[in-house]
Parts: sequence; C-alpha cells; structure tokens
Amino acid sequence: MSGDREAQDKTARIVLSLSSLFASGTSDGRARWTDQGHRAIRQGGNVRRIRLQTFFVITTLAILFGSCAPLPDPDELAMPRFQAGGKQSAAFCGRCHADTYQQWSLHSRHALATKSRSFLRGTAELTENIILGRFIDEDMCYSCHGDKKVNEGINCESCHGAVLPGVPIETTHIKKYTPRLREMRKPDFCAHCHQARVPVTDVNLTTLYDEWKQSSAAKKGQTCQHCHMAKAEDTPAYHGFKSAVRNAYLYKGQLHIGKIAHNSQRLRLQIENRITGHSIPASGATRVLALELKLKNEKGVIIHDDVRRFFKHFAMLPVIGGIPYMLIENSQLRSGEKRVVRFDLPAGVYQASTKLSLALRMHEVADRYEGDIKRAHWSSKPIVQKDIKINHRDCAKYSPHC
Repeated sequence: MSGDREAQDKTARIVLSLSSLFASGTSDGRARWTDQGHRAIRQGGNVRRIRLQTFFVITTLAILFGSCAPLPDPDELAMPRFQAGGKQSAAFCGRCHADTYQQWSLHSRHALATKSRSFLRGTAELTENIILGRFIDEDMCYSCHGDKKVNEGINCESCHGAVLPGVPIETTHIKKYTPRLREMRKPDFCAHCHQARVPVTDVNLTTLYDEWKQSSAAKKGQTCQHCHMAKAEDTPAYHGFKSAVRNAYLYKGQLHIGKIAHNSQRLRLQIENRITGHSIPASGATRVLALELKLKNEKGVIIHDDVRRFFKHFAMLPVIGGIPYMLIENSQLRSGEKRVVRFDLPAGVYQASTKLSLALRMHEVADRYEGDIKRAHWSSKPIVQKDIKINHRDCAKYSPHC
C-alpha cells in the first residue's frame, strides 16, 4: 500500500508541475504557455480550447503514470549504468593499447554513443519538449551513452572502471582491471544498457539480453562477448564490437533470401535470420531492416516497387510526443527464424516486367518517425541483393507455389 501511495503522490506532484506550465488566458483573448526557457504565445487563440487541450494533456499523463506501473524516479533514471570515467581519455589508454584503441575509435558504435546523429536528435527532442523536459532530462540518456563532459561515448573507463586516483596505472590494472575481467565476461554485463525499458510506461524498449537468453547461442553457452568481441589467437578481445550500424555487411551471410516464387499476381519468398544470438534488427525502435522489391521493364525502368519492414513499431507518447511509450507491433526476425513474405502485384505489371530485384538494407530512423524509412538519416548499401530475370514462358510452374 505504501508503494502505491508513493506512486500516487509522485503522479500528483507531476500533474501539479505540468499544470504550472500553463497560465490562464489573457483578457485580449490570447493564450500564453510558459515554462523556464520555453515560451510560446499563440495570437488570437481560443482560451477555452487551450484550457481543454491542457486538461487533456494532464489527464493523459495522469492515466499513463497513475494507473500502470509506478512512475520511475527521475534521479534513478539519471544514475549512470557504468563507472563514469572522466579522469583519463581513451587516447590515454591507447598509448599502450594501440590496436584496441584503433578498433574502438574506427569501428565501434560505442565511440559514437554521445555523438551520433540519432542520439543527439533523440536527446534534443526529449529535452526541448516543454512537458517531458520538465521532469526527464538528458542525464537519463547519458546514463547509458557515456559521460557528456568527456564526450567519448562508451570509452575504456565506462566498462573497465575509473582509474584509481594517485597511483600508477599499473596498480589500477593489478588491483582493479584484471580482477574485474571475470565480471565483464558474464553475459549479463552488457545487459546494463542493452536491456532497457521505456521510462514513462516501463514497457520493454530494447530486449537484446532477453532475446539472447531464448536463443540457441545461450543454450550453447555462447555469450554476447563470444561474437561481438571474438579475438584472434594470442590477441586481446576485439573492441570494435561488430555493430551492424557501422558495418551492415556483418549480416552478409547471416541474412538469407530463398525459395523465391512468382507469377502474374504475387511473389513469395522466404527470409531467414541465421544469427544465433538475437533478433534482426537488434536494439530498439530506431533500427529498421527493409526488404525492397523492384520490377523493371526491358529498358531498366522501375515500373513497380514495394517494401516490407522488420522492426519494433512504437507509438509516441500521445499529444506531447518526445518519447516512445507503447509497442504496437514487433516484426523483428527472431534468431533462427524462417519467415515467408508475400507481395501482391498489380494487374499487368508482371507481364510488362523483364527483371525482378530484391534487396535487404538496414536503416536508422528517429523515434518520432516510427520506422518511416523515407525519413531515415542513415541507410546501408544492400546487405543481400538478388536480380532475377523473368522468363514468362516458365511462369506457370511457379503458380502453385504462390
């Protein structure tokens, strides 16, 4: 009961805080919204309409925060999930660990965790939101992405721990870094950041650790580190971490398109995820795998195209936006899954086509665009591409399969 009461009290405080954002209408019929550093004046607005909108926003938040899971503590959200290393830069470690530093800086997504376009855009949308920015700040984002002041993303100290003060670096290795390796090799070490929930509704956002636990890799005892930090003989663990966003070709051979059949009405194929440890795409709502279909005529002109997307489709917080809050559909390809995909073809298109092209690409899309790859800020080159010449005389033999 005490926990429920605390959650209700917290909700009440937030609702009152949100109420303070909105001042009453002025005598000249203008509605004025104010917040610290955020001001918007809507000329000639209808005061009653503004008050109704305000009431709707506050009621929506009260329902979301008061009736479901207890509202997370903002201070807890902002607590770093790593030992915030700011005493030494990654370049300092690179003076002795040159190969490791080069792998991290050139190939690791960790090195871009505080600098990537998707992160900076998402953080700005959250903190500039006049409602969410009131009680959730950017510290929540940096709690996983790395120290803002250092601005090196997830650097050496983020995982290995901060350097011990006032002692030679060799002492830190002996007393801290070497003993810590045992903990860092456990599969749940990565889960501190790669298993995350939506802070507003407590819904699963990133489920990599859960996906791994259900995979064939887990059953064989293969951890995240086995694949993403695999090392060559007599070399340290690889610190490029093999991220598909920095190198989508990692999925080449792991994604397969086969059993293609087509006729004048439809095309059918099978897409397979051969990765043993997790779904594709990995991570949360921003990464989208797209299967593109193009039909071309004898001149090479595209006369029909279509696309299928595989991703976690989250709806944004109603009215105020700023953050995903509810999973609408999860179409990720699970580890080891073989999925049949069908495309319906418009009348006459197939007969006019001489070539069929299929391609798989990875895209990164901001949360607010909900998987719309036309608004992607990064798209890979084709990971898998198949070009098929259409022989209309053989069309009949495909019909039973479609």
